[in-house]
Amino acid sequence: MNRSINRIVSGAMAMGIAGALLVSLVGCGSDVLTWSKEAKQQGIQDYNDGRYAEAAGAFSNAIRQSPMDPESEYWLALSYEQMQSYHESIDAYKTSLRLMPAPGTVYYNAAMHDSAFDRLARIVARNDPTGRETDLIVQTAAQSRSSEDYRLLGWVFHYRGDADSALDNYRHSVQIDPSNFVAQRELGIYLEQLNQNQEAGQVLRDAYRLNQNDSQVNNALRRIGMEPGPSLLARQPQQQATHPLLLPPDPVGSDQNGPTPAASTEGPAPELPAPRN
Repeated sequence: MNRSINRIVSGAMAMGIAGALLVSLVGCGSDVLTWSKEAKQQGIQDYNDGRYAEAAGAFSNAIRQSPMDPESEYWLALSYEQMQSYHESIDAYKTSLRLMPAPGTVYYNAAMHDSAFDRLARIVARNDPTGRETDLIVQTAAQSRSSEDYRLLGWVFHYRGDADSALDNYRHSVQIDPSNFVAQRELGIYLEQLNQNQEAGQVLRDAYRLNQNDSQVNNALRRIGMEPGPSLLARQPQQQATHPLLLPPDPVGSDQNGPTPAASTEGPAPELPAPRN
């Protein structure tokens, strides 16, 4: 009898200890999230006040508490960019993009993704004198066979004014994933900006089939004399690409004095102002 009572008491004590530990762990996790959120809010305040070094420190603290938060990485990249610490900024933008949820999911932030993508391309294009960062993106793209990595290279060379290398990488992005609407749109609009209208028409038609409601695609089609509508949805016989779908053999040594496409609201987004809280 005493032995049974002892077992019941011991079991109750064990359950009580386990429950207390669970409550403690839950409370600890909640505290970590709270600290991370507070550090991030402090960093945003510092950033908006122009205290970029303090902001970087606050965002680094937030990341230590919550290392899977793409928003903190994005703000850290912005802070480093303002400090002209470009290598650190590039790393933070890459990490932010890698941590972002997939497009179309509940927590995906399209504006933050597009801003990070654009700023990363601009920094690499303008602040990579040794070509190291460009080489890293080329290596990553070759290993991953990722349409988005080649699209990023297209942006980098686009911003450098190297039209041939930009087109090669945009084409490679589309070749890897023909269903990548954004890649199709960017290639088609860039070709249209360069007055390569025959190929632009083919690519923009493919983009239109993927999304008939995109104003940039529809406007570009009209500029080259193609009216959006049901006739563009009909499949055309396959035509050989105007240029081979190959990466430039030496992207680092490419001619940076090549032709710069005319400015257009239909190209990559202009540099965005720093986001506000």
